[in-house]
Amino acid sequence: MKTENPRPIYLKDYKVPNFLVEDIHLTFELEDHKTIVSSKITFHKNPESNEGNQLFLNGEHMELISVAIDGENLNTEGYEKSEKGLLIKETKDKFLLEITNQIDPANNKALEGLYKSGNIFCTQNEPEGFRRITYYLDRPDVMAKFTTKIIGDKKKYPIMLSNGNPIAKGELDNGKHWIEWEDPFKKPAYLYALVAGDLGLVKDTFTTMSGREIALEIYVDKGNEDKCDHAMESLKKSMKWDEQRYSLEYDLDIYMIVAVDSFNMGAMENKGLNIFNTSCVLAKQETATDNDFLSVEGVIGHEYFHNWTGNRVTCRDWFQLTLKEGLTVFRDQEFSSDMNSRAVKRIEDVGIVRDYQFQEDSGPTAHPIKPDQYIQMNNFYTLTVYDKGAEVIRMIQTFLGVDGFRKGMDKYFELFDGQAVTTEDFIHAMSVANNNFDFTQFKSWYSQAGTPQLTLDWKYSDGEYSLTVTQMTPSTPGQVEKLPLHMPIAIGLVNSKGEDLPLKLKDSSNQNFIERGVLEIRKEKETFVFTGINEEPTLSFNREFSAPIKVKAPYTNDQLLFLMANDNDNFNKYEAAQMYAKELLKKTVIDVQSNNELKVDQRFIEAYGSLLNDKNIDDYFRSLVLTLPTIKTIASEFEVYDFQSVIKAKDFVMTEIAKKLEDTLLENYNSREEKSFDVRPESIGRRSTRNKCLNLLVLTEKEEYFKLAYEQRANATNMTDEIAALNALVDYKNEYKDKAFSEFYKKWKNETLVMQKWLSTQALSHCDDTLDKVKELENDEVFNFEVPNILRSLVGVFGGHNLKQFHRADGKSYEYISERVLKVDKINPDIASRIAKSSFSDFKKLPQNLQKLMKVELDKIIATEKLSDNTYEIVSKILK
Repeated sequence: MKTENPRPIYLKDYKVPNFLVEDIHLTFELEDHKTIVSSKITFHKNPESNEGNQLFLNGEHMELISVAIDGENLNTEGYEKSEKGLLIKETKDKFLLEITNQIDPANNKALEGLYKSGNIFCTQNEPEGFRRITYYLDRPDVMAKFTTKIIGDKKKYPIMLSNGNPIAKGELDNGKHWIEWEDPFKKPAYLYALVAGDLGLVKDTFTTMSGREIALEIYVDKGNEDKCDHAMESLKKSMKWDEQRYSLEYDLDIYMIVAVDSFNMGAMENKGLNIFNTSCVLAKQETATDNDFLSVEGVIGHEYFHNWTGNRVTCRDWFQLTLKEGLTVFRDQEFSSDMNSRAVKRIEDVGIVRDYQFQEDSGPTAHPIKPDQYIQMNNFYTLTVYDKGAEVIRMIQTFLGVDGFRKGMDKYFELFDGQAVTTEDFIHAMSVANNNFDFTQFKSWYSQAGTPQLTLDWKYSDGEYSLTVTQMTPSTPGQVEKLPLHMPIAIGLVNSKGEDLPLKLKDSSNQNFIERGVLEIRKEKETFVFTGINEEPTLSFNREFSAPIKVKAPYTNDQLLFLMANDNDNFNKYEAAQMYAKELLKKTVIDVQSNNELKVDQRFIEAYGSLLNDKNIDDYFRSLVLTLPTIKTIASEFEVYDFQSVIKAKDFVMTEIAKKLEDTLLENYNSREEKSFDVRPESIGRRSTRNKCLNLLVLTEKEEYFKLAYEQRANATNMTDEIAALNALVDYKNEYKDKAFSEFYKKWKNETLVMQKWLSTQALSHCDDTLDKVKELENDEVFNFEVPNILRSLVGVFGGHNLKQFHRADGKSYEYISERVLKVDKINPDIASRIAKSSFSDFKKLPQNLQKLMKVELDKIIATEKLSDNTYEIVSKILK
């Protein structure tokens, strides 16, 4: 057990820094194990601080060589060094601090600070990695101008990059060279970046709206240059979109992206030098799926948009993380919606919120989008902070309208450019730009955890339609009492012809919103009466998922079928299909648990068949509407998560669909054969619908469809169809499966990103030997515990997503994951804690027999000597 439990850091204890930094000059002499870092930092006393003149600098995992103030070396009486940093005992109001220290990048397996990814030096400093590079005030509210000089072996590291613009370079006599970079914009240390290596380069340019030409450069491992075209096009689209939507122009002369294999996150928005996980840059049709192409576009956009929402205006402290991340996720969602299908993008984003963020909201690690405490900040890079944060931003836009939101954004940059600010500052800008809109009650979304649940009741009589809405938010850890939330709910009243009726409220207080089809909800319970309604309408509620809520409504199956066919909001067409399927699956789960005869409502199968053949919807939308609710979604409808019963029920329903609609599925499959490849929505939709049909056909377990899947993989011209074929085969034992996976491996074993898909597909298999297979795959040459992508693709996917085989009755999978968490915790605590969270967070909701087995493993983890703060925080919350 940890000898001393780590202490939380609280938002209420925030204090301004007692010193600020004017500028910092860094010199790196790069060596694998003995990199020398020399810093020259100009400090001055913060006039807003009442603290004394002692200065504490964060610093970890480094060897201190020398310290000097204003040219005079300090001896050990002048400073005090600890595991967490360096205390300078006496300073002046303004002084130059010079520090020289040594670090070991090659052995930095935590991948924070400066480390080696293969043969490449690179950095990851968000949130607190810079303290592994040199001693500094490593906090986001200390912003300074950075200049960097890099010295390295010219043959090994011909490319040496940092933030800003290059200002000088030269040769040295010993086979080394140097380059100096200057970033003219003040930034906190978390946005600092350095990269050095022998890299391939793809170049382009972008001309801004003011006529400036920006050099665009993407650096990758040599040999991967042909996989950068999509990323480069996505970057140019992002730059253009931000100018058109928000009039935000790029501010440096050069924009660089570097892709590395070993990276804890997806990407990092370091000023002018973004460092990316290779999975978020490299894409061509033979090696990347449609989802990969869309992900690359979205992540490229996300990191570019951070240049203003995160870099030019940054966070005062890490409790404000959603200030930049929630806002920028919203911006990247809107960008991707404009580039592709808005309806599909909305459905996919909401799916992430429902399947994962709602689970987080109802689990042991539930927290508001602005937490009030943390032990390890890495643990708060969560779906709540990011995706629920984006939904909160979307609600603000719904209240203010697109034009009003744009006014608020303009005011935000006008007031706070170049500053480190808070969520309250953002809300203030939105308010003052929109006639002092009252966000007082709305701010509870930032401080209150949990998913609001709205219960609806309605009645129609004498030309009036009455809608009663009751809201409640369940208790979450540390927050028992909940306040009513202020939220916008987009609605429609649909008549029998499928037309939206004009909305007029009897009480005019809500009228300015209702004219835009929006109800303003404020109270625990309130009733809205609509007048002038000449027939009983069908309610379309929370259109476009205008608020991140759960809804309980007394819809009949007939009403849901009507909305599926007639709702004018595409999201709610999809929603009606999901609600219909969810109720059917819930009933089937109960039948499984009660050992009743299983059967499927024939009208549901007929509706499914109608959607397959509906010429009025596009294939992209069709493929999502045909997707049944996830196992997690169905399980969460019950007090106890009986995953095995849910899986059995869902498999039964899908198999019945496959058997009853076999001819229709085969016809739809054959009619969508690939002719030429592109990543337009129409083509993605065609492939998605075709592969949906294939997955259903194999459920009949007819040999002809196993053969069909095998032949699809063998003849595929793109990775989407190859992986879809493997997914169709992976749950069955037959010659076609073994042959397909073997041939795929031989073909792609030298492509790391493709092998990650190969690993993940097998980790998701429902076959009873999957745990043994996962253990066996750890010994394959493509697997590496120290590379986060590879670790996540096998161990993370098995523990976090294979609900059938992870929740085995014998508890062996729990034991396997706990052992891997402890092994990884010694190497990379950030990744270990994430695997623990995704695997074990359902602990308290499992059946008692599984809880007992999982608790043994959780107790084993928490009792481990020298357990990291990251993993301790997650596991202790799960057990609490």
